[in-house]
Amino acid sequence: MAVSSESLGVTKYQLFCVLAASLSSLNYGWNYGVTNLPGDVITKCAAGPQHTILGLPSCLPTSDATWGLVISAFPIGALAGAISCTHFANAYGRKAVLLYSNVLSILGGLLFGVSVNAPMLLIARFLVGVAQGCANGTFTNYVAEISTPRARNTLGSVIQFSTCIGTMMSQLLALGLTVPPLWRVLFAITGVISLIHMALLTMCVESPKWLVSKDRIDEARNALQRLRKSADCTEEFNTLVNTVHAEMGPNAYTATIYDVVRGKTPDNLRHQLLIAVLGMAFQQLSGISGVSFFSTKLFNSITNAPTHSTKPTLAQILTGMVSTIGTLAALFGIAMAGYFGRRTLLIFSHMAMAISSILISVGSVKGYNVLAIAMVFVFYCVYIVGAGSIPWVFPAEMTPIYAVSAISAVSGSIAYASVFAIGMAFAPVMDVLKGYTFLLFAATNLAASVLFFFLLPETKDKRVTEMIRIHSVGVHNVMKRKYRAELYSEKDKECM
Repeated sequence: MAVSSESLGVTKYQLFCVLAASLSSLNYGWNYGVTNLPGDVITKCAAGPQHTILGLPSCLPTSDATWGLVISAFPIGALAGAISCTHFANAYGRKAVLLYSNVLSILGGLLFGVSVNAPMLLIARFLVGVAQGCANGTFTNYVAEISTPRARNTLGSVIQFSTCIGTMMSQLLALGLTVPPLWRVLFAITGVISLIHMALLTMCVESPKWLVSKDRIDEARNALQRLRKSADCTEEFNTLVNTVHAEMGPNAYTATIYDVVRGKTPDNLRHQLLIAVLGMAFQQLSGISGVSFFSTKLFNSITNAPTHSTKPTLAQILTGMVSTIGTLAALFGIAMAGYFGRRTLLIFSHMAMAISSILISVGSVKGYNVLAIAMVFVFYCVYIVGAGSIPWVFPAEMTPIYAVSAISAVSGSIAYASVFAIGMAFAPVMDVLKGYTFLLFAATNLAASVLFFFLLPETKDKRVTEMIRIHSVGVHNVMKRKYRAELYSEKDKECM
């Protein structure tokens, strides 16, 4: 007798679809970290006076302020993508958005390769930002909608793992690709990643939940069966159909960003919206954007290393090491997601970052360089284990399908706006506060820990329908007993 599909963990095809879709996050990580090392070669002509190579300038002299805008064009583009793609994800499907958003990344990659001035780089960064902002929020919904409750605990962490892989690749390859004209190749690799992404996505199924919402019942059944291997999908599919029809209503209502922000939805989703926004805001207010965008500058300030060099400096090597160790930490986080709940990992992550931030400041101010550098590594690792991935999966695990895309767009927009703000403010603030800068982040991480203790429910091994029923009552203290959901069934507990 075939086992019930609801008791399954991760199947091979389910894992393939998630890994294929996760190349959008890998591409995001690539573009997130690619500007860190080659900045001086591009803007300061650190490799020598400007000259032409194959008709293109070897460097693009520009001010620090302009280069800051080039860096920040990526999160601004991601903000635009997160807002604009809500309609497309609902109308054309999760897979379609993941697939065709790559076109913008390819165009951006081509523009990187032929840029002759900073504005062209800015436009290219904006284009790839729109693509990744559009894809990232859609990816988290896709993962939640193709996964069983057991598999969702592990697969939900893949977004951060893929982002770390992308950041690590960009940092390590940059050690050898910063000289003219190779920095153009470094930037243009984003288009190659997008081409591979498109090829792999053609072998993946569309979200069964989205297909049901469009009354494509037979396609949804076939997609679910492929994802669940040889298991019996009858009970899960019937539940899916009934749930989607109940959530969508007779008129197939789909919430807009305006609806969820103003509270004009059939269910009271204030709590879901609040924790989604807080999760993304505190993700960036933790200080991670400063570490990621300006890690070389940060290490230079700690080690007193030279700021301009054509050869890898100690600060640049340390930056590459941070991203590599961060990738290992992401693997550890995926393993821990199967044992600890998201609530536990997120609160631990922010508390550990608060302590690390204090010690970074102590080491910087007192001249304890080894302590400060070690705590930067610890900070990055504990961020990845919890705060790096968990806020992305809140909406899909607690929200009706009619509002998932809208709340994901709002929370994603908050994340990208925060990346832009921190990216613009970190360097000037660091110039003023110097070693005391991370005390600000210690305070924000402590505040996040306290707020999430009272507001964030545990979603591990819980049915999405149960989470919606319990928490669609407005903002509340989740520590009260009546807001605690049970595991999805006693039978499934035994299977675990």
